Amino acid sequence: MNGPIEATYYGPDASKPYKAQVQWASADVLEVRLPDRTEHWNLRANGNGWEISAGALRILHGTPPCTLLVRDPGAVAAWKEHFKAQRLKKAPSDRVPWLLTIPLALPLGFIALCVAAYLWVLPWVSERLAMRLPPDTDVSFGDAMFQQMRGTLAIDEEGSAQLQAFGDALALAPSFKLKLHLVKDEQVNAFALPGGHIVVYTGILDRMEKPGELAALLAHEGTHVERRHSTRALARDMSGTLFLSLLLGDLGGITGVLAQKGDELRGLSYSRDLETEADTTGQRRMHLNGVDPQGMVDLLNLLDREAKDVPEGMAFLSSHPLTKERIATATSKAEALGPLTVTPPALDSLFRTLRGSYDQKMR
Repeated sequence: MNGPIEATYYGPDASKPYKAQVQWASADVLEVRLPDRTEHWNLRANGNGWEISAGALRILHGTPPCTLLVRDPGAVAAWKEHFKAQRLKKAPSDRVPWLLTIPLALPLGFIALCVAAYLWVLPWVSERLAMRLPPDTDVSFGDAMFQQMRGTLAIDEEGSAQLQAFGDALALAPSFKLKLHLVKDEQVNAFALPGGHIVVYTGILDRMEKPGELAALLAHEGTHVERRHSTRALARDMSGTLFLSLLLGDLGGITGVLAQKGDELRGLSYSRDLETEADTTGQRRMHLNGVDPQGMVDLLNLLDREAKDVPEGMAFLSSHPLTKERIATATSKAEALGPLTVTPPALDSLFRTLRGSYDQKMR
């Protein structure tokens, strides 16, 4: 346990990893050396904890939590024994149920009813009201959100043009014009905004070997756009604001709120049913475009491999939860649609151009 250990640090926003060196300052305190500062983590403090998954040690610190990822097998084994010997807890255990903070004189039945309405009824109503809006509203929402977050994205303009050409060779979202953006970032991520903006990070492109995997990613995200999954997710996530704005007919107010919160909304989470729908509908779109639907299975397997190296709740998997059932369903769908052994030449050429240009920039 002596001497610094190489680790990966993720800040509270979980958006970008940093290299770190860590060592024990005492039996309870870790010294974390980052590129710009040194932190000391008291692992007995409230909100801290640790876990081991896929052979890696994850240490959580603070609220919202920062994450430290240690992969060195020797350190993982030694630190695990140290945690147990010092009885350092695996997960926070000091939270007080919020109902206990409410004065007992209040009618608990009424409070429970209000909470249920806020948590379940209002999101349900807001989602259905939002789905009655014309599709052009999605475009307005998405444009406002993208313009707000654009300054925080390292957009590769040349790569984006090549990615757009690849997407234009496919018909993935008939109701919307997809606007594709390639962002220079190591994280394995991609996301869709309402109305057609799709952002793809170079971190996920770098791991792709075949055009079918990129087609699958765009087909998946394009289905989120076409089926208005992003709009539905936004409606549920911002149900209170959205419900009042829709009730008052203030669509401009909604757009303003979305623009202000654009960076926060890029990680909206989809339900398991919506994810499966995006997979299988995306596979049908691929097949109609002459692309082997097995590409979706390849993409999901790629993400499954990456999940072993990325802390939970981060990047693509935080908003696109991956399960073995999704992979199994995609495999069955690919078998039902039937294989296509030849990738359209134009698509293969566009993929090679995109990857070739990207690889040259990385040298």
